[in-house]
Amino acid sequence: MEIRRCLQLLELKECSTSDAARRAYRDLVRVWHPDRFAGDPRLQRRAEERVKQLNVAYDTLLRHLERREYVETQGQHSLSLTEAFFEAGTRRFLTIWYSLNRATRSALKEASKKEEAQKPLKRR
Repeated sequence: MEIRRCLQLLELKECSTSDAARRAYRDLVRVWHPDRFAGDPRLQRRAEERVKQLNVAYDTLLRHLERREYVETQGQHSLSLTEAFFEAGTRRFLTIWYSLNRATRSALKEASKKEEAQKPLKRR
């Protein structure tokens, strides 16, 4: 997910810190928590989707902000060019791995739900 989209979902500005992101995330999850809409299934599904988006946005933004804060405290020139390329490649690999892992888990969960729904009920 793009950083600007993450900031938009969490209602933050570009100059925000990781602490501000944490507070915004907690506030928004409190507002959109699906349990608050237990009486209305349509709103509960909508809240679940919103919380999923907030989770992804928060994870992405937190990694970005922590990296930015680390670079600011360590100084950007502390990495050699080779180290910077290696770090960027590793970051991209881990981001792709994380996305594939989440997608696979989601697909497996959906498949098991469908499989469970198709099983005939056993009578005693």
